[in-house]
Amino acid sequence: MRIIYVISLVLLSISVSASDSSEIVSLQKEVSRLKTEIQQIHQENVNIKKLCLQQANDVDSLRNIHQQKLNNIDSLYEQQKVQADGLNTLADKVGADLTETNKKIDVSANVGACGIFIALIMLVVVYLVLRKKILRGSSSIDKIKAAQESLETAQKSLQEESVKLDSKLVELLEKQVINQSESCTDEQSDHTLALKVADEIVRIETNLSRMDETVKGYKQLKKAVERIRTNFLANGYEIVEMLGKPYNEGMKVVANFVSDDTLRDGEQKITGIIKPQINYKGKMIQSAQITVSQNL
Repeated sequence: MRIIYVISLVLLSISVSASDSSEIVSLQKEVSRLKTEIQQIHQENVNIKKLCLQQANDVDSLRNIHQQKLNNIDSLYEQQKVQADGLNTLADKVGADLTETNKKIDVSANVGACGIFIALIMLVVVYLVLRKKILRGSSSIDKIKAAQESLETAQKSLQEESVKLDSKLVELLEKQVINQSESCTDEQSDHTLALKVADEIVRIETNLSRMDETVKGYKQLKKAVERIRTNFLANGYEIVEMLGKPYNEGMKVVANFVSDDTLRDGEQKITGIIKPQINYKGKMIQSAQITVSQNL
């Protein structure tokens, strides 16, 4: 019996040991699994902390960008304010310059008109004196030729005087055109000076078309007029050339018609420009007023 009891105890001990060993293995597995989960949770916490830190940095960066944009807006506002003040000052200066220029042009035009008027009076006096001599009985061909030569000389002197006056006027106009091109902005819409200059240029060109090219100062004056035309074109102004060209009914002009038997039957030709057509950047800002010679 004692042996059986001992054997029973041994078997029982072995059974308990086997049971404890199985439970320990199970607990070890559970501990291992929990450690793995804890490591995963720890890694997720690390990742979340990194993400939060990155988002915090992004928020700070966005705040800095927003503040920089606000600073840029304030800076642009101040610059625009300064530019607006500068434009107002420039507009006042240009207005004063235009007023002064208009006064100078009016004075020059009056001086030129007085000079031409005096020359015309001298021409009329010479003509009347010579005509009086001829009517008194001087029928000599030589005297008539002399009278004609005197008239031609007087006419040439008149033309030379006219060229001198127009040359001085062109110099003044050229300076004003250059000053205007340097000081005016694209927004400036006052074309008063440009229209006055264009009227004077066309008047001078009309006078040149009736003169002999041998008149003293003719070529210089013509080149000066061409320079002003070039400066005008560079600033967007176009003086449309019409003198000597055919007239047609579709033209947007104010036309004065005169008869001329020297033209072909049915021919209409522009022989005078009272006011030129002016285009600014392709758009007409002044319509032409012309004289049309016709043989109808």
